[in-house]
Amino acid sequence: MRHSWIAFLLLLSAAAAVAQSAAGRPVAAMPLVSHWQTFADPNEGAFQVDVPAGWKNSGGTNRWNALQYRSWVAAVSPDGATILAIGDSDQLSYATPMYAFPPGSIYDGGGGTRYIVAPIQSAQQYAVTWGTRKLAALCTGVKMTGSHERNDLAGQLGGSAASMGIAHDFGDAAFTCQGNGVELSAYVLLGVTVLRTTALTALWYPDSIIAFVAPSPIAGVAAGMLAHMVQSYKPSLEWLARQSQTAVAVSHIATETNAAISSSIMKGWQDRGAIIDQVMAEGSRERLGIDVYSNPATGTQYTVANSHNYYWVNAGGTVVGTDTDTAPSASFSRLTRVPPR
Repeated sequence: MRHSWIAFLLLLSAAAAVAQSAAGRPVAAMPLVSHWQTFADPNEGAFQVDVPAGWKNSGGTNRWNALQYRSWVAAVSPDGATILAIGDSDQLSYATPMYAFPPGSIYDGGGGTRYIVAPIQSAQQYAVTWGTRKLAALCTGVKMTGSHERNDLAGQLGGSAASMGIAHDFGDAAFTCQGNGVELSAYVLLGVTVLRTTALTALWYPDSIIAFVAPSPIAGVAAGMLAHMVQSYKPSLEWLARQSQTAVAVSHIATETNAAISSSIMKGWQDRGAIIDQVMAEGSRERLGIDVYSNPATGTQYTVANSHNYYWVNAGGTVVGTDTDTAPSASFSRLTRVPPR
């Protein structure tokens, strides 16, 4: 009798495994981008940048007054799991503490300018601060996995800033978290600009903010896409000419950073498939633990974590994997593997 119960339990366990496989499990997936389109700032015409065609792309220039504004662009994959960002629409500026203005207060700089009073943070410190705050609204279990001063970028670009009396440094931070049943990786690279007003006081703010969050197994592909966006970013000369002399100087510095930042992102993630062409190359997928599947109905190709035998997609772009050739539900259609080149 005891052996029959064991056999029965084993049968139940096997049936549960088959049922779970048939139901499908969320997998790390991202549409493979083969076409880019130009996104132009719809608010002030301040910039244009390449963005992935077919993604949810948004951006513009948010202006609070003549001197304070933020240009930004964000590309979100159809399933919402991957976000590529340049700039931050809500990023404010800061003033160092001074008499009658303790940390946390608001300093009115005149002409409608407003600053949050706070001690200066290095770019490395602020990359951690900014990344932790942003990810808390996107995923759970946020953990920082690394943070660095980026003296390599500061060394390349600091000369231009110093010649104009502007201190500028760079830093980055990496994170992991959980979202929609898969592990996500995030990366933030930014600069902090400091404008000295007296020997003891200064205005400061983060700039050159570059960030992404994506399913961990395909995070390198997201990094490569973000590097392409950064490299393609072009401010409008006509728009620059309408800004104040200080704003023009800072914008020129930001423009100089694009090529260096793009190269830095590529180098940091190249061992995880940062170059999109690697995804399609013979022999590289096994090394990277990824594969490419296509939706026969739409032609959309997906980079997926190579963790299941079959992959399926629904109308909303959600990709799931199963170990048996059974659709999770009637709303899912099967993807077909794209052979390497």
